[in-house]
Amino acid sequence: MSTTYLSFALAVMLLIASPGPIVAMVVADARRAWPAWTIAGGVVSAQVLLICALVAIYTTLHINAAVLNWGQILGGVYLAWLGGNALVNASSESAQSGSGRYGFWKTMGVGLSNPKDILFFLAFLPGFISPHEPFTVQAMVLILIWAAIDISILIAYSLLSRRLDRYRRVRRLLDAAPGIVLLALGLLSFSLGVFRVFQ
Repeated sequence: MSTTYLSFALAVMLLIASPGPIVAMVVADARRAWPAWTIAGGVVSAQVLLICALVAIYTTLHINAAVLNWGQILGGVYLAWLGGNALVNASSESAQSGSGRYGFWKTMGVGLSNPKDILFFLAFLPGFISPHEPFTVQAMVLILIWAAIDISILIAYSLLSRRLDRYRRVRRLLDAAPGIVLLALGLLSFSLGVFRVFQ
């Protein structure tokens, strides 16, 4: 079973390390202050979706695809709005910063804005769950592994962002990159959701 958990940890590390909306927000907020609340919001949102997927696997629930598609459309609009807002206010430090509890709830909203992540978890998790072992124990271990790796990688991105912010040439890119990433992901999510609803 330890080999399964190690494989899960490696897969999770690769998945979380690839830049996405949460990483974009952490990178942006880390340049102004230590983004503890932003990291917490990202980790908690991932845990909520992970737990929902584990419950669905355990109870073998079928998730209504239409609900998820409309959720993806609304989530895409939200991400695009955040991205556009970040680009418009790129020169304003206070507008970009997600300090305090506001940063937590803003990142939670971004993390939960794409319910399709539940489908990803439903497709990804069963390969790491053994039917011959207690489900609750396995679920708790998977949740803890995900949380530990998620926190570690988001902290690493924060430290990298703060270090790169010292260089003037990189500063402009760091100003625009989070907004561009959020806007692009939002438009992509919205387009895919619309395509699936009306196909």
